[in-house]
Amino acid sequence: MKQILLRGVIVVAVLCTGLFGYGLVTGARSVLYPTGAAIEKLQIEKKERATDEPLQVVSLGDSLTRGVGDDKGLGYIGRFRDEMATVWKQELEVANLAVSGEKAPDLLAQLKKEGVQYTVKQADMLVLTIGGNDLFPGASKLQQLDLKTYKADIDSFTKNTKEILTTLRTLNEQAPIYWLGLYDPFEEVEGLDGSSQFVVEWNKALEHIATTYEDVYVIPTFDLFHGKGKDFLYTDHFHPNKEGYRLMAERLTQKVTSQLNLQKGGED
Repeated sequence: MKQILLRGVIVVAVLCTGLFGYGLVTGARSVLYPTGAAIEKLQIEKKERATDEPLQVVSLGDSLTRGVGDDKGLGYIGRFRDEMATVWKQELEVANLAVSGEKAPDLLAQLKKEGVQYTVKQADMLVLTIGGNDLFPGASKLQQLDLKTYKADIDSFTKNTKEILTTLRTLNEQAPIYWLGLYDPFEEVEGLDGSSQFVVEWNKALEHIATTYEDVYVIPTFDLFHGKGKDFLYTDHFHPNKEGYRLMAERLTQKVTSQLNLQKGGED
């Protein structure tokens, strides 16, 4: 009886050793000589990281994204595209759907159009500015108001912002969304030095909402123009000039390149 048990133990030990050895050989073989499925998976992962193909960028919003005030007509989007290509060796194909004067409700209406929806669905990246026309009725009208009693309609802005982001995410689940925050163009205008409080409140609401969505990033611009309006604003005291747009483009580029893990010269 003891001999039978001993033989059984020996047989089990031999089988376990054989299976362990087979596992090692099979594992090594799968690494050194991957199957077609494994090779295909590696190729797909490499393609996702490739930077030699143009990224499809769709820009939306108001006159800031349109580039009004830039005598070269590039705006921040054009400068962002050029810097990505020349410095970071990442080509971008930009579809600029921004409309001057657009407010948040206008953008929501635009996003219901079939052609716009198709374009958004193809995007690798979404960039937008919206809210400036909602917040500010214009310098002349603001000067007629009592800033001590004026209140920005944060509730409507919050509602519209959520609807915009929900719509964009429904149309495109993957593309990161970069929303450029507001700056105060009127802080150096006589009688409007209290307008910054509304911009700060507006930006805080936007930043809070962004945290509730996947891959939505707010790009701050307030500090770029704070106390520097004479240097970076156009003659209309509302839109950036070419230098102001350059600063916005640099800020956007910093965020995007850090997320794409790019290095200058296109090395990754």
